[in-house]
Amino acid sequence: MATSVIELCNSALIDLGEEPITALTDNTKAARLCKQRWPAVRDAVLRAHPWNCAAAQAVLAASATPPAFRWASAFPLPTDCLRVLQATVGGALVEAWETQGESLCCGEPGPLELCYIRRLDDPRLYDSLLCEALAARLSATLAYPLTASTSLGQAFWNLYADKLREARGVDAREASPIPAPAPTSWLAAKVGR
Repeated sequence: MATSVIELCNSALIDLGEEPITALTDNTKAARLCKQRWPAVRDAVLRAHPWNCAAAQAVLAASATPPAFRWASAFPLPTDCLRVLQATVGGALVEAWETQGESLCCGEPGPLELCYIRRLDDPRLYDSLLCEALAARLSATLAYPLTASTSLGQAFWNLYADKLREARGVDAREASPIPAPAPTSWLAAKVGR
């Protein structure tokens, strides 16, 4: 587990053969690139998988202004929402919905119970495998600007994909299995039920 953004940045920099930094405000190319690229890398990796450490819940009230068409209600998303995982109303799954900008739109009146992935700024809360995936993606992102090597960037992108696959597998086993949906009437008719 990382204790700071600097520690994660230094993991990426050291893997690239660069000198570590002491702060994102250091007067070096590496520090400037880390400062610029870190937020987007963090958010992309958090969005890539429903990480248990970044899971959050909220109860949302419908906006006073409904969508112009298609949906009956719009629900403003929490400001730290990176990815919607599930929406329910009274415990029943909302099956048809979509995000539009900073709102979730659906046909339900609400209140809406939302499960989502939040922007998690504190690396002390990250799972250790998430830290490895973050460092690998940051290495892939910084490889070309720091080394001018596309092959090194590709190697780290492949490493990121491997780390993400491993982390997803472990993280997914830390919850009870999601039950299979009930067969639709079409499927039930097809199998003769």
